[in-house]
Amino acid sequence: MQNRRFMNVLLILFLLASYSTPIFASATVLPNLSDSIERSMIQPSVTINGKNYSFQGMLPTLIDGKTFVSTQLFEHPDIQADITKFIDNEYPHVFFSHFNGVLSIYPDKSDYMLIDDNVDSEDPYVWIDWKSPSPYLSGNDIMVPLRAIAERIGISVGWDVATRTAIITTDDDFRDELESPEEWEDWLGMKPIEMDDTSGEEITEEELNEFLKSNGLPVLDSRIIDKYTAVLLHIEEEDGVESLTLEYVDRLKNGSLGWSMGFGMGDNGDDVQVKRSGQLVSVGMFDQGLKKQFSHFEVSYKVHDKRVTHTYDMAGKQGMFFDIPEEVKGGEIIFFGKNGYTFETYFW
Repeated sequence: MQNRRFMNVLLILFLLASYSTPIFASATVLPNLSDSIERSMIQPSVTINGKNYSFQGMLPTLIDGKTFVSTQLFEHPDIQADITKFIDNEYPHVFFSHFNGVLSIYPDKSDYMLIDDNVDSEDPYVWIDWKSPSPYLSGNDIMVPLRAIAERIGISVGWDVATRTAIITTDDDFRDELESPEEWEDWLGMKPIEMDDTSGEEITEEELNEFLKSNGLPVLDSRIIDKYTAVLLHIEEEDGVESLTLEYVDRLKNGSLGWSMGFGMGDNGDDVQVKRSGQLVSVGMFDQGLKKQFSHFEVSYKVHDKRVTHTYDMAGKQGMFFDIPEEVKGGEIIFFGKNGYTFETYFW
């Protein structure tokens, strides 16, 4: 069971790289949220295997006769879908990983992507029409049609008209695939804490340094980029090829620190690698670059049509981060080494 879940997570990461810019089908209209608010006095209820589900955050609502719920509902121990949200993204979306398949869900879109890892096919990616109002953003989650998703992953949904209750029921075959409640709680505890969760402790430099020491990773530079996330810079070697790599560390829901994901960055030549990630630019030296004994580098870019130049000390360092303003589209870097040697490259 754990192996299958980890395979689904790998699929999620693959999709993140492959579908970071979705191709949208026909435009759809967001649900009338004022209608949802008006209906809040008669909001539907949800039961899961006979027990009332207590919503933490966005409450369910009825839209065109369909019950919409937060994707977080599907992490219930009787369902055990692994929800990975990318809300602070140019294209907000949710990856919904389950042993009966993986869904990629975008708000304000008429269809969703199904990846069925139980089917042996060269093209397991299928776009499926919702046949209902589209999912929509609400707070830090996406509200989705309950029945469409539940039935897609093998769950029965009934409706009690008198009490306005959606009745979720799982059968024996479905339950046989689940982990124990304790195992599932442990799994959820290893997920990153969400930015809007105020209950977590901020990552400290001391804690981050202790984490790096305990993991034995040779780090060129590190940076805490928000209260629950840090990024590390190191050089990774595979099959004799070195690559500048970013590794992310998150505050987990169980309170500890844990690895999030890593990105290899490609190269600019034999001397150095320079890559941008948001407002951070990474610089790394390889064998040829180290032999040039670079002492410093100059960074030049435009901000509001004004040329800005900064100089950074590189002596004795193999890699480092430096910051740039968010609005900067790109710039150039010139490295200065021994005997007047220079190396020029760009970032964007």
